[in-house]
Amino acid sequence: MSANEEKKVAAQQKLKGWLEAKSNLDASCIVHQALNLLASKWLLLILLALMQRPKRNSELQRQIRGVSPKMLAQSLRQLEASGLVHRQVFAQVPPRVEYSLTAFGESIAPFLAELCDWSVTWEAQVQTFQPAAGQQLAGE
Repeated sequence: MSANEEKKVAAQQKLKGWLEAKSNLDASCIVHQALNLLASKWLLLILLALMQRPKRNSELQRQIRGVSPKMLAQSLRQLEASGLVHRQVFAQVPPRVEYSLTAFGESIAPFLAELCDWSVTWEAQVQTFQPAAGQQLAGE
């Protein structure tokens, strides 16, 4: 068995064991709460962009194409409220605001790296399910 296959089996066993120990996935479930914290179209992309370095709102706006200024501001506020992102205001004229990851936010790096690896590995399948430009998936 290859190292990649061993890793996959270990991950599946870990997940299976966790799910057997947790009989329900309701709002009291910590995984439910964690997924709720990150379950947004833009939050993971913002976190991924901030993994590079602290950035200003305008830098994030340019890097994350398709996010509206309103949605970016709302998402940054949500990430700040959850403790994943730190907002620093510099006392200068004009005022400058910079966003960076907290230690809690940086702790998501291994998960995001795995998600990026998965995306590249399954690129053809992932692209198959992309809605056409301007079209939304049901439920969005």
